[in-house]
Amino acid sequence: MSEQRIIVGGGGHALSVADAAKALGHQVLGFVAPRSTADTASLLPWLGGEDRLQAAEFRRILLLNGIGSAGPIDNRRAVYRRLVEAGHRFAPLIHPRASLSALGVGLGDACQVLAGAIINAAAQIGDNVLINTAAVVEHGCVIGSHSHVASGATLCGECRLGEAVHIGAGATVIQGISIGAGAVIAAGAVVTRNVEPLTLVGGVPARKLRNIDE
Repeated sequence: MSEQRIIVGGGGHALSVADAAKALGHQVLGFVAPRSTADTASLLPWLGGEDRLQAAEFRRILLLNGIGSAGPIDNRRAVYRRLVEAGHRFAPLIHPRASLSALGVGLGDACQVLAGAIINAAAQIGDNVLINTAAVVEHGCVIGSHSHVASGATLCGECRLGEAVHIGAGATVIQGISIGAGAVIAAGAVVTRNVEPLTLVGGVPARKLRNIDE
C-alpha cells in the first residue's frame, strides 16, 4: 500500500512536490492552504485550511512542505516550525531522478531534493532545506536549515550557508564562500566573496544591493 501525504501550501512549489511524491509512489491526498488556488486545485484536491490537519483521519499522515520562496523565505520556515510544534511531522522528499553521493552526505529532517539535483560527497544539509530542480551542491558544502537552493543554482565545494538563505535560480557560489543567515542571492548572480547576514546581493560578480529587514 502506498504511503499517504498531505501538502502544505497551494502555490507552484506544491505542484513540484506533488510530482516528486507521485514519482516515489506516494498517494497525495491534496493540499491545505488558506484558500483554494485555481491552478493547483485543478490538479490536486483542496482540503481546506491548516485547521483541517486536526481532523482525526489526517493527524498521523506525514506532511510535505509546499511553500517555496516566491514570497519571504521565512514563510517556509514558519509553516514548518508551526506545524511541528503542533505535533505534526514532515516527510523527506528525494526525487528518484536526484543524485546523492553515497559518501558522507547528511540530510536533516524533511529535506526536499527535486529532479535532476546533485548532492556530492560530504555535503551536510540542515532541516527543511529545499534543493530545487537541477541544482548542484558540491563536495563538503554545509547548508543551514530552512534554506533554498533554487533551480539550476550551483554551490561549488566547501561553501557554507547560514539558516534561511535563498540562492536564486541559476546563481553560482564559488568554492569556499560563506553566506550569512537570511541572505538572498539574486538569480544569475556569481558570488566571489563572503556575504553578510540579511544582505541581498546580485550581479556578476555579485555586489551588495541592500540590507534585508529581520
